[in-house]
Amino acid sequence: MNKLPDAFPVLSTERLTLAPVSMAMLEDIFFIFNDPKVVRFYPVAPLANRGKAMERIQQYQRMFREKTGIRWVIIAKGTHSVVGTIGINSMDSNNKCSISYDLSSNWWKRGYMQEAMQAFLAYVFGTLEINRVQAEVMKDNTDSCVLLEKLGFEKEGLLREWQYWDGRYNDIYMYALLRREYKAEDHTLGV
Repeated sequence: MNKLPDAFPVLSTERLTLAPVSMAMLEDIFFIFNDPKVVRFYPVAPLANRGKAMERIQQYQRMFREKTGIRWVIIAKGTHSVVGTIGINSMDSNNKCSISYDLSSNWWKRGYMQEAMQAFLAYVFGTLEINRVQAEVMKDNTDSCVLLEKLGFEKEGLLREWQYWDGRYNDIYMYALLRREYKAEDHTLGV
């Protein structure tokens, strides 16, 4: 059952605000997705121009409007900079969703994505009442694997040669976290 609200929810942590994307953030989105280090483990090329960044923003807005997914921008409170995005790419009638996330390489190794994920998961499991959150991660993306495992995700298996990208087939790990596992870890379900 899709419980996405009509009004876009804004989430807040000690250092971050998770908010809707707007065209005013075009330069930030272009900067993030034009960085080869950021998209290295994505099956997409770095954005070639600002027109492609505009299309990305429109895609995020359309997903929410059509209630097929939701994508937040991650804003650092101290600088008001857009440092990444996080969201649900797809949802189904079984209360299952697929997620993805990205962070500007200038902000890596500071705990920002873990902080954003904690607020995101509290909202997804608490407000949206999702039962299963899953993420597909390229096998070589060790930082993402470590992050998901810290957050309680289980590595369910290896999808061999699951995705063709960058001239080769890539192995993908499937990670998932269930609502009952999340609750058992004594997380706060409110944001």
